[in-house]
Amino acid sequence: MTTTPREALRGSVTRLAVTRTAGRVRVDTEVAGDPGSPALRPMLLGSDASSARVCLVPDGAVLLAGDALRLEVVVGDGATLTLVEPTGTVAYNMDGAEAGWQASITLGDGATLVWAAEPFVVAAGASVRRTTQVTVGRGARLALRETLVLGRHGERPGRGRVDWSAYDGDGRPLLVESLELDGRSALPGILGGPGSVHRVLGSVTALGLDLPAGAAPAGRLDLERGGTTWRQLAHDAHRLPAEPWDVVLRALDARAPGD
Repeated sequence: MTTTPREALRGSVTRLAVTRTAGRVRVDTEVAGDPGSPALRPMLLGSDASSARVCLVPDGAVLLAGDALRLEVVVGDGATLTLVEPTGTVAYNMDGAEAGWQASITLGDGATLVWAAEPFVVAAGASVRRTTQVTVGRGARLALRETLVLGRHGERPGRGRVDWSAYDGDGRPLLVESLELDGRSALPGILGGPGSVHRVLGSVTALGLDLPAGAAPAGRLDLERGGTTWRQLAHDAHRLPAEPWDVVLRALDARAPGD
């Protein structure tokens, strides 16, 4: 699929807020912006007194040239949100144009967000910027899995820029990084290595969780201000190791929110 350039990025914003109130959790959603652009439609799968499970359903082809998707997530004090994606995202050939995808996440005190995101594929000819911004309140917990795939099977990679930042409630940085990847990234120390070239970058980020010191050592980086991130390379998404995410899920189960 090839899409034609547009004069400027245009798109939609999806707002999702989960608030814990007396005896129940409240889920508020809104989709705004250009009605002709694709959007993420939040669908409530279930909820109880303190938690909600929401599916982000794509409405329209995602991503085409000129598209700009923004997701704003707020998890209130003491609430828990689990995000589910029914399918991955493909940034298609953009014929020299570009697209943007941005997630803004705010976690209140004692809040929890669990998001095992599906693969984000940057097809040949695509140019996309993916941005994730997180603010973490006191005692909040974040468990986030992301998979970036450069090119569909058998094709050359497109161009992707990944900007990722997390700050605590006082504005102190927990993790800030930026990475640009394209066909030139198949080099030792980036996506290549002796005798192999990888097209998949898997990331697991855990903030506010007590993780065993020696668990899943490969690709693990423990952050100075608390938290842990893993980076793993593979040729295919299904070949990424499951151990880092399993470690994070066990840590989530070990302590209930608010303990």
